[in-house]
Amino acid sequence: MIFNKRPVQEQSLSRESLAWLFAVQIFIIAPHFATVPAWIALVWGAVAFWRWKIFQGAWNYPTKLKKTLLVFVCCIGLALSMGTSFRFESMVSLLVISFSLKLLELKNKKDFILLIFIAFFILAAQFIEFNYFAAALYGFVCLLLLCAALMQLYKKPGRHSIWQYIYPSMVILLQAIPFMIILFVVIPRIGSFWAVPSPIHAKTGMSNSMSPGDFTELMESDELAFRVSFLNAVPAREKLYWRSLVFSFFDGRMWSQSREQKTENYFNQASKNLLSHVQYKGDRVEYDVIAEASMKPWLYALAAPETWPQNIAFARDMRLQAFGPVVERMNYHVVSSLDYQLNELNAAELKQNLQLPKNGNPQTRARAKEWLAETGSTDKLIEKLFNYYHQSFFYTLKPPPLGVDVVDDFLWNSRQGFCEHFSSSFVYFMRAANIPARVVVGYQGGDINSVNTSITVRQRDAHAWAEVWIEGRGWVTYDPTAAVAPERVKKGIEQSLSATDRELLAKPFGSSVTLLLRIREQWDAINLKWTLWVMNYDPSSQASLLERFLGNVSPMRVAIFVVVSGGGLSVLLFALLMLRSRKQDLPQTTLVYFQLCKKLKAAGFIPFPNETPRAFANRVIASKPELAVTLGHLIDLYERWTYGEDNQAEVQLRSGIRHFKV
Repeated sequence: MIFNKRPVQEQSLSRESLAWLFAVQIFIIAPHFATVPAWIALVWGAVAFWRWKIFQGAWNYPTKLKKTLLVFVCCIGLALSMGTSFRFESMVSLLVISFSLKLLELKNKKDFILLIFIAFFILAAQFIEFNYFAAALYGFVCLLLLCAALMQLYKKPGRHSIWQYIYPSMVILLQAIPFMIILFVVIPRIGSFWAVPSPIHAKTGMSNSMSPGDFTELMESDELAFRVSFLNAVPAREKLYWRSLVFSFFDGRMWSQSREQKTENYFNQASKNLLSHVQYKGDRVEYDVIAEASMKPWLYALAAPETWPQNIAFARDMRLQAFGPVVERMNYHVVSSLDYQLNELNAAELKQNLQLPKNGNPQTRARAKEWLAETGSTDKLIEKLFNYYHQSFFYTLKPPPLGVDVVDDFLWNSRQGFCEHFSSSFVYFMRAANIPARVVVGYQGGDINSVNTSITVRQRDAHAWAEVWIEGRGWVTYDPTAAVAPERVKKGIEQSLSATDRELLAKPFGSSVTLLLRIREQWDAINLKWTLWVMNYDPSSQASLLERFLGNVSPMRVAIFVVVSGGGLSVLLFALLMLRSRKQDLPQTTLVYFQLCKKLKAAGFIPFPNETPRAFANRVIASKPELAVTLGHLIDLYERWTYGEDNQAEVQLRSGIRHFKV
């Protein structure tokens, strides 16, 4: 006999399920609105409104033709907005569009579950794109909402509190965390977490050239450049010159790297001859740098770097540089000697560090030769020029515009400028006196965190200084800005500006309020630990951690560790679930009634065996007549819920018992 299979009737979605799905979508895709094209947010809003109208019965589901047109228009929009390149943002944008348009096909529980599964993929993309600690917490909240949305889908119809969905979802996630930690520790690492291709965005930061006004723009940015954690004592602020680029070519207005510098910047540390011109004398410091993605290859270090990782190059101008653009947050360990001497200047370097345009700035050229003749030595010439800076110049973020001969106009007319003006004019003056000199750019100082003594360096800490070649002493660092505004080096950029200029300076959130500053420092310290322990958990970190716990690491030992730890956690979890299941064998009505009995027991009232809730309540009321109204109302709610299956009575009963006092 053949039985015909009866088709399963599709269950429509309730108002509560649809509301949960809208809330989940908002939380899941909201962070991506910062990176995907803005019109995608409008598409989601329009689709959500359409789906709500369908639920109300005001509108119909779109026809196949309309859905095809919508998909076609969105694909054209993606092609126009993202181009034809296959990037991370393109994939996320396509996923978000699909997630949004799927609402127009949402009819039953099967479609609901499919949308939740798509949401898990978008959440995974969120963890890749935003990999700081706050984003991890936000992602956990999103994961909790996803689980809660699935929970409510299978609840009985009726009004339920949000907590009834959130609490079991939280229990499930908390049970999974220990297993997640074990897998995170032992799964072989392909690379650090940020080795996953991430989106490329425009970045504020140091460029490969310097002209008047460039650094002034950086002062308006509070964007993080890098963090530093010292393994020994933190050097004094005036020693924190974070070297990034060296400029030897000047075209009359703009400084940049010479052709020779660009060529030899890719020499790596395998060439022992490269270090022969550096003499390390002492004052050694050891530190870890976490550089943010800059889309540029240059890195940051204190001069002079003595040791650095294998994946970083060392240039003759004593800089560290990656072998390609830094598209992901990068961590590297450096040892530097603050007391050093650069002993070598070959013919090519001598020529490039004396280079000046054939014409321009005649007054500076003449004055440089005149002052050199008067002083008779390089040291005295520098001293005279520094005195001139100190007595006649003003440090400001808003200097007047300069004319064609920028150095002449600055040195002998406006006498107002920022660090790029001072370093540029100083190096030009030295070269005009036939003394080799070059511009060095990077960052100076940084915000020292009082919690963990780490240093946070932001774009507003950008700085430019100079180096002069002195026979017998090599390349010597000079900072002409310090001659005008010594507070810039000793106390920081904010302390060196006037009240008017200070208003133009980017300020970190809470920097002017002590309590908020302390909170921000604590948060920065947490973020640093998150970055070092989680985001930078690469193969070497994994090997050292496993070696610390397991001794000699071998596949067998790792397997035993996984089995023992995972098995132990499983047994513990099973035991807890068994204990909990014994309580859950009782009906919910009985468990709630026990909560009421617990409060009455504190006042000395205990129900007799086989005594009904109504009889027990009457006995309590006989002893305490003042409880007649409240306790009687609670028993009425209990009976309505138990025998009448009134879900509204359940909500009122739980709330009433929670606030009930004997």
